Amino acid sequence: MSLVQNPETIKAFILSFSIVSFGFIFYHVITNSISNKLRESKSENNILPVILQRIIGIFFFGFSTLTAILFVLHSNPVFFGTTLPGGKTFVWLFGLSVFIIPMNYYNSKNNENLAQYPQIRTSEWSVSLLILSALSWIAYLFAYEFMFRGFFLFASIPLLGIWPSIILNTAVYSLVHIPKGTKETLGAIPFGILISYLTVETGSFWLAFFAHVVLALSNEWFSLTAHPQMSLKSIRK
Repeated sequence: MSLVQNPETIKAFILSFSIVSFGFIFYHVITNSISNKLRESKSENNILPVILQRIIGIFFFGFSTLTAILFVLHSNPVFFGTTLPGGKTFVWLFGLSVFIIPMNYYNSKNNENLAQYPQIRTSEWSVSLLILSALSWIAYLFAYEFMFRGFFLFASIPLLGIWPSIILNTAVYSLVHIPKGTKETLGAIPFGILISYLTVETGSFWLAFFAHVVLALSNEWFSLTAHPQMSLKSIRK
């Protein structure tokens, strides 16, 4: 493919990279502050902080991306991977789900996983909390993928080409997983390459969003079921 290196293309790439970089820096500074205050208070209930962290992510990842596209670039989001999903997207989603769901079921029982998930650490979950957590995950991941596999990836391709853009996107994606530990940081590499490639193949970030939702929610639900100190109110262990 021929690469486009006009001022607007360079501006879009720099802007997308800046939003990813500074977005995560500000996100982690603020959410770490919230986590530290929670530890200082010695509260065992972290429902509000976790939901608040996801809302902060929605602002720094989603709102900032949309603002940059509309009011700084004066562009249409459709140029950055927001075209509606087609049949190919759902075929790939089914294939990925067949792999993701059993993998999460198996991994959910590991002590290392249960030490982090579910992110909300409360012994008794209500159905309303289950729904609230799921909806906040979905909104957060929409903003996250709109930024990552939408704006950042599609702003990179005209300037760098497809595979350099995929490699850069995956490298940054892996780096932002460092706070979650070595396993997730390394695991983000093959997942990042695959999902970035499929994003290019399908022409939008929707597959990345749907796959990430399947990954997050199946892990949360399996981890909740497997955790020895947690239960859903209607399902006593």
